[in-house]
Amino acid sequence: MKGRELSDGDIRNIIEAYIRYEGNKVHVQDATGAGYSTVNRYVKFWQAGRLEIEGLPKPRSFGMAHEVRDAPTVKKLRDDYASTKKERDALLREVEELRRIASMVTLVGTAERKVPEWTVKKPSKGYRGIIATAFLSDVHLDEVIQPEQVNWVNAYNREIAEKRLRLFFENTIELARDYLSGFRYEGLVLPLGGDIFAGIIHEELVESNEGTIFESMLHWADPMCAGIKLVRDAFGRVFLPCVVGNHGRRQRKPHAKNRAQDNFEYMFYHLLKRLLASEKGVEFTISEAADQPFRVYDTKYLLTHGDQFKGGSGIAGLWSPLMLGDARKRARENAVQRPYDHMIMGHWHQLKFFGNIIVNGSVSGLDEYAFLNNFGYEPPRQAFWVTDATHGVTITAPIHVAAKDEVYSAATGDQAIVGIGWGNERKTGKNG
Repeated sequence: MKGRELSDGDIRNIIEAYIRYEGNKVHVQDATGAGYSTVNRYVKFWQAGRLEIEGLPKPRSFGMAHEVRDAPTVKKLRDDYASTKKERDALLREVEELRRIASMVTLVGTAERKVPEWTVKKPSKGYRGIIATAFLSDVHLDEVIQPEQVNWVNAYNREIAEKRLRLFFENTIELARDYLSGFRYEGLVLPLGGDIFAGIIHEELVESNEGTIFESMLHWADPMCAGIKLVRDAFGRVFLPCVVGNHGRRQRKPHAKNRAQDNFEYMFYHLLKRLLASEKGVEFTISEAADQPFRVYDTKYLLTHGDQFKGGSGIAGLWSPLMLGDARKRARENAVQRPYDHMIMGHWHQLKFFGNIIVNGSVSGLDEYAFLNNFGYEPPRQAFWVTDATHGVTITAPIHVAAKDEVYSAATGDQAIVGIGWGNERKTGKNG
């Protein structure tokens, strides 16, 4: 109909469609093939009584008042349609990404949540049992931290993360073998405490990460497997209790329902478990909940990520929220005959041994968020301790993961200082 003169019949069809569809001009376009401006022009002519066409209905119930009243409705419908289309396109993109790792879905299956016998078995008579623990959490793989944005005291990217992750495994062995020599270790407990990946919970992470979350999982599977096999060879066997963190979730806001199952780290843990299935001496327990209780000899642990505890900005620091959270968890666990001796967690990026609470540090180190919120500086490090069959947790130590040749550390922070006069020369991080 576009591009030619309309006949009386064509105009009558437009007006009848306008009445039939109760003033919805979009539907009139679809029904008649006329353009929006054409429909709009002839409807206005009709409402003004300027169309003298035989058989044309009178514009009584479809006067100008109706047109004015209907315009916002049509606009709203159009806006709703555009919004729905945008959401549909986003969902289609997400489905396409999910298809890229569809083969990984079968890895989950039925999860076995048992603690290996060697971690709870009493040592032989006359033999002193020792089991080491190296706690890995808050690695924030594929996050990028720009040194100039934290005043030159840290930097982080995929290359640096690969070095620090390798040093975590190597230094765990060195700490146990050289610094705590003389023990005969029965194995290593390697809790994975969440926030393994930087994730996609913030737009700034999506924009700045080294890759998409699926690319990250596929890239880091091999280095993680290599590190696990390395400590397995050194300690003879390794047990990995796993919980997810808050950075691995798929949604912007935290969810209670399917917290673990709808988390990318849950999938990653199962991928590691499948890839290491043929390796002797490697056993996983992947929690379906936010917490995972486990036992080493008679010492009972509760592994959690730590994001459930809020606060920590006052003079008492994180001590106050941890004490409150620990009291609530102990009450809950005691009520179901599941008491624990030590709660261990990550999330806070501060290595602390608070008696019966162990808080892990981070591998990524100080980032822009921590700098902006004036959190204290702490070098990249993780928690190590040994559990004695008789006395429980006896020796605690940090596992330092920053390489000696890293350019940025606490020692390079003075690059941010500028000055003038008395021999001062302006310094910049780029020029040193």
